[in-house]
Amino acid sequence: MMNFENRHNLKQLLNSHNLSSSGWVKLSHGGFSGAQIYKKSSQIDQSYVLKVTSAQTDWIMRTTSDHLCREAVLANTTSIRREQVTTPVIGSAQDGSVFSILMHDISDQLLSNERLSKAQLNTILLGMSDLHAMAAPDVPGITWCDIEDRLTLFEPNPEKLAQFRNAEVILGGWEVFFKLAPKDLKELVLSLFNDLDPLRRALGRLPNSFLHGDLKTDNIGISPTGKMSLIDWSMPMIAPAAIDLGWFLAMNSRALPVTLDETIKAYSDYSNIEDHLFELHQSVTVLCGFLLRGWRKALDAQSGEPSEFRWWCERASSASKILAG
Repeated sequence: MMNFENRHNLKQLLNSHNLSSSGWVKLSHGGFSGAQIYKKSSQIDQSYVLKVTSAQTDWIMRTTSDHLCREAVLANTTSIRREQVTTPVIGSAQDGSVFSILMHDISDQLLSNERLSKAQLNTILLGMSDLHAMAAPDVPGITWCDIEDRLTLFEPNPEKLAQFRNAEVILGGWEVFFKLAPKDLKELVLSLFNDLDPLRRALGRLPNSFLHGDLKTDNIGISPTGKMSLIDWSMPMIAPAAIDLGWFLAMNSRALPVTLDETIKAYSDYSNIEDHLFELHQSVTVLCGFLLRGWRKALDAQSGEPSEFRWWCERASSASKILAG
């Protein structure tokens, strides 16, 4: 384990892996954070990726109060190597306020946004449950992403979203949501964005896990050995697994080969969720996903695909009862 204060600068990091600072090619990518991604092929037929970021350019770092780059701190621990889940990260560097994360190139393993096979979904759910079962890495200098920062990341706040490149779509989606959603759900969403404590208390009745924080297919690869491999650790958390699962369901619903209900049940079976906690776990999973992507489901409904929006509304209305508990 490398102490945060002793992190290499970029030149030292590259030298320690026999890599030069020349020959890196900047890649275009669809990420929202504002980070820059570079790729380099070595002389031994192996490729590397370098992610370069800072709080000045990275909206997610700023919005989630990440001043010391969680992803860079985590990159210097080897503990995220499990039976069902791993990461291609090699190490990190710091040059002033700029952080660089060095990784093996797994671009050929990353999933597309096309429909998953049942085998791929099975690998992902097994990997998620394995990740959530591990103890949080003991790394100095890290501040985990806060529950409120994560769940209000896309709240309908123009000032907060001002520098986010997808802001207009999100704000427009919430406008549609407040036109289409039943009155009780409009009030629920507004009240939770105004005061998240009821949902935080409900989450507090579930056990904490180590979370990736951004489980979407763009960040998931499947290795040749059948493990789930995860990149983009910008929002790792210590919190109930329902937050990871809620985001995964809401973000990747169109890619799932089975229903949302079946996916929740399968994850719960793999994770051995205790029977007396299953209903609570399912309810907060839905509420977390609803807060994070309710705007997107409303846009889909407006475009002529209302079935999933109805599913989230019905489940969220039922799930809201646990907030009074």
